[in-house]
Amino acid sequence: MTFVNLIIFVVLFSCNKSNPSNPAATPAVQSEKTKPTVNRELLIKEVNRLKTIFATNDKDKIAGLFKFPISDSIQIYTDNDAYYKELKQNDNKISKSMFLKYFEEISNDIEIEQLNELFSHINTAGLLKENKLKYENLIATEPCYNFYEIEIKNDVVTLSVGSGSNENYKSEASGDEVAENSSEICETVLWWIFRLTNGKLELVTINGAG
Repeated sequence: MTFVNLIIFVVLFSCNKSNPSNPAATPAVQSEKTKPTVNRELLIKEVNRLKTIFATNDKDKIAGLFKFPISDSIQIYTDNDAYYKELKQNDNKISKSMFLKYFEEISNDIEIEQLNELFSHINTAGLLKENKLKYENLIATEPCYNFYEIEIKNDVVTLSVGSGSNENYKSEASGDEVAENSSEICETVLWWIFRLTNGKLELVTINGAG
C-alpha cells in the first residue's frame, strides 16, 4: 500500500466510524426509524365506532365496551344504596346484570351524556393530522366552562371530559366567600382510556379527578 493510499484508507475509516448514518454506529437511532407505527386511519375508524355506540345511549351496546365483572380498578359511584348493597354482596365487583340494572345512575357517573357532547364538538377527521383535539365551551357570563378532548399516543386513545375555571369571570364573592369560578368548585375531569388491541379499541380504565 502506498503512502497516499494509506492516508485515504485512514480518512475513510475515520468518517465511517463517526457517521451517524452508519447502522453499526447508531443502532438506537435505527431502531427508532424502523419502529412500526400505528395505523392512524384505523384508530379514527375505531374512535368513530365508539362515537356511534355512545350516541345510541343503549345500555347493552355500551356494556359491550366493558369486560365483566368490572373490578375496583374502574371506580363507579352512585347515590343508590341498593347499588352499594349489591356491590358488597358481589365482592365489590360490578356484574353485567348490575351494570344493566343500574345503568341510569352509572351512565351519569361515567359521563355518557358529556361524551356525546365531546363528539358533537370535535371532528374526529382532524386526528389524521393532530394527536390532540380540544374544545372549550367558554361562556363569558358563566364561572365554569366545559371542555372536551381526544388525544392519541401511539396505540392509546384518551377521551377527556371536564370543566375548568373561567378566569375572566367577574365573581361577586366577597370577604371569605369562595369565588364562583374557584378551581375547587369548577375543576373536574374524567378520562376514558382505550388501547388498540387486535384492530379494536378496548377499554383500559376510567379515571377521574376533582
